[in-house]
Amino acid sequence: MIKCLILTGGGSSRMGEEKYLLEDNGAPQYQHLYEMLTAQGLPVYISCNERQAEVIPDTYNKLVDAYDQIGPIGGLATAIAEDAKSSWLVVACDLMGLTPEAVTGLISANAPEYDIITYQHPESRFYETTLTIYNPGAFIVLKRAIRKEVYSLQDILKKCATKAIEGSAGFLVNVNTREDRDTSRGSFL
Repeated sequence: MIKCLILTGGGSSRMGEEKYLLEDNGAPQYQHLYEMLTAQGLPVYISCNERQAEVIPDTYNKLVDAYDQIGPIGGLATAIAEDAKSSWLVVACDLMGLTPEAVTGLISANAPEYDIITYQHPESRFYETTLTIYNPGAFIVLKRAIRKEVYSLQDILKKCATKAIEGSAGFLVNVNTREDRDTSRGSFL
């Protein structure tokens, strides 16, 4: 079974405002992603810190981070602690151009012989660690990395059987600064 985990992000210091609250078609980004993923028949959870959990209504499934200040790997580790038998499709809230087709493409590429299924950016060749399926085979590597205080999801991908599929520059754009948001607004907001 695949479950979805929306990463709401940390302090959003580069943005100057909370990325998960950025509006997309009149709704906060976390709500937009939650509805998109739920419409695909997937169980969806929002990874958040305690402060964010107070803002996000209780009508949403929330997983409050068990790890503090270690980035996206902490949200994923919290989800694994919740359910280590399921695969977790991680989606960052700053992927403002994400489409249902991109999610379907990732799920369709999932295969039991791989620990991780991810998109690769067509220009930079960078693996998009926050639009990725983490299968249970990757969990021991992830737990080991946290024990060693190595908090890089890129490092996890390099140590696991990873399948990378070609992504589109449009849905792989991370909105991290106000400039990113303003530049991308005409593209997909």
